[in-house]
Amino acid sequence: MTNGYDFAGATDPAPLDSEPLRGGLRTGARPIWESALLGACGAYVAVGVLETIKVYLFRHLQGIPRSPGYVFLEVMPWWTLWMPLLPIVLWLARRYRFDGPHWMRSASIHLIWAIGLSILHVTAFSATYRLLMPGQPAIQETLGGQVRYFMARHLFTDLVTYCATVGVYLAFVNFTRYRRTAIAAAQSDARAARLQLSLSEARLQALRMELNPHFLFNALNAVGGLVRRREHDAAIETLSQLGELLRTTLNREMPAEIPLVEEMELLDRFLSIERVRFGERLNITREIEAEAQLALVPPLILQPLVENALKHGIARRTGPAFLEITARRVGTQLELAVRDSGEGLSSRHGRPPRDGVGLSNTKARLEQLYGAEAYLVELSNEPGGGVRARVVLPWHLTAARELVAASA
Repeated sequence: MTNGYDFAGATDPAPLDSEPLRGGLRTGARPIWESALLGACGAYVAVGVLETIKVYLFRHLQGIPRSPGYVFLEVMPWWTLWMPLLPIVLWLARRYRFDGPHWMRSASIHLIWAIGLSILHVTAFSATYRLLMPGQPAIQETLGGQVRYFMARHLFTDLVTYCATVGVYLAFVNFTRYRRTAIAAAQSDARAARLQLSLSEARLQALRMELNPHFLFNALNAVGGLVRRREHDAAIETLSQLGELLRTTLNREMPAEIPLVEEMELLDRFLSIERVRFGERLNITREIEAEAQLALVPPLILQPLVENALKHGIARRTGPAFLEITARRVGTQLELAVRDSGEGLSSRHGRPPRDGVGLSNTKARLEQLYGAEAYLVELSNEPGGGVRARVVLPWHLTAARELVAASA
């Protein structure tokens, strides 16, 4: 024991507060039992002061006033003499618990010790009282008579004091253990969340990188066609646009979400390459709500939808074609849509067509970011012809926009 008391033969294999507390659960630099000892001493002093004030006022109301110093010497020793006994009480509370199968044995031991310590306390107080308050009516002829006098009056008070000290100490220890467990659980959850976030970021990065070879193959085919037609200036311009786009997409520091206005800039670079393939016959329109421009979206979320529309819809038909890109807020969601004037969805053997690389990649990225129930990706035939690809995401804004909205 570190408190200077040595109880021969006593063993405490796992006291409630034997382990050093971590995560801010130590009180100052002391273990919990030392803090409890100091707290109990402070509580006894506080109760003694309150008792002194009560007796002082009561004596005045009775018409037998006493000086504050006199009342202090009369009352305060009762509480201060409990302080040397506190280490024993706390050791007993740590050693004999009530949370196991032998709680009846612990209760019996506590009762025996409570009676013994109460007798010791009353004896010490009786001797102190005879020394500090000579000539008082309560003084008996002998010390034994004095002990019996105070025993009859205050033994029950001492037993209650012992029980209250043990109960408060155990409550304090159990609360601290609960806090320690709760904080440890919270730290464990935080570590798991960080690991999950790192895993999700790695998966998102891999999915985003998966788009590049697929897009690069198509873009190089377009450049090859320009070279074969000897349109060298257009080929050089296309390669320049391709290099700029790849430089952006290969940036590993790109965040998981960007404002829609930045996503549209990336899409414009992609479309500038695709215009080389389709020429003047491709007409592109945009309907982007002003409110939606600062909404956060995954980078390159529109590119695979547009590429899918161009490859499987517009490229299979001759003549003029149009591509429509829209973005609008719908309640707490952001709706993105890409519509083309192609052939529409066709089925094989009565079954709907399977998702291609771009669409599968898009769904996987959205599930990593928002969860399986928080997004929607669907393809549908339009009544006027063509296909409409629709993506629904949770609505949230950039930090700057949220700050402006909060201050408005």
